[in-house]
Amino acid sequence: MVETIGGGIVDDEGLVYGKIICEIAKENEKFLLQNEVGKKALDLVFELWEYCQNLVFLSKAIDIRSSAWSMLYYVINTKISSMICALLLGDVPTCYMCMRAILEGAVDAVIIGVGRFLEEEFPKDLERLKELEGKKNISFSEKCDLLLPSWVDKKTKNKCKKLWKDLSRYWLHSPGTLEMIRKRFEEAAKDDREGLPSWALGVPHRYLEWYPEDLKDLGKLASNLQKLFSVLKVLFKPFEPKNL
Repeated sequence: MVETIGGGIVDDEGLVYGKIICEIAKENEKFLLQNEVGKKALDLVFELWEYCQNLVFLSKAIDIRSSAWSMLYYVINTKISSMICALLLGDVPTCYMCMRAILEGAVDAVIIGVGRFLEEEFPKDLERLKELEGKKNISFSEKCDLLLPSWVDKKTKNKCKKLWKDLSRYWLHSPGTLEMIRKRFEEAAKDDREGLPSWALGVPHRYLEWYPEDLKDLGKLASNLQKLFSVLKVLFKPFEPKNL
């Protein structure tokens, strides 16, 4: 039994959307665990979550008073949790949107955590970084090149910039998403198959064994998650707990 805001009582039998969402989430988890690319994507999200948890709670190199710690706990950790929910609901676009926020947050956290702007505590340190970006008109790519610490090699910086560009172009802005869907239709027409991404029809969405586009999307997601994880492990290497 559930009590409504107005004081009335709603029987569990009267709940509709919660039941649908829970049922689809359970079915999708089974699907993900039974398919190689789906399991890889799910495992990577949980590895990311565990890695972030270790940085937040076990690292002694990150000042809890700084925006670096706040970024890890309140932004990156939260976005990873959101990705888990989105993956279980068949919401692939939201996974990518979360990935961009995680990547941006990680870069800012490392720039602050390495010693820049640490004279101030949260949120002043982050505000000073953003003021610098505004005054110098620094783009994300330039921030990676100019402000990331020396242990982040050129190859990792380039990976970081390319991943950010891809996430922004195709998943954050609506024209890019529509352009991607158009290309999918064109590719599918050549092979005489269905091409519409199933996530484009709405969420929650059931992953379907017989629909090849689902496994194709999950495979791409797993590949991008692997790229994100490899970048984060370089960025945060000096901050990792000794037993990690």
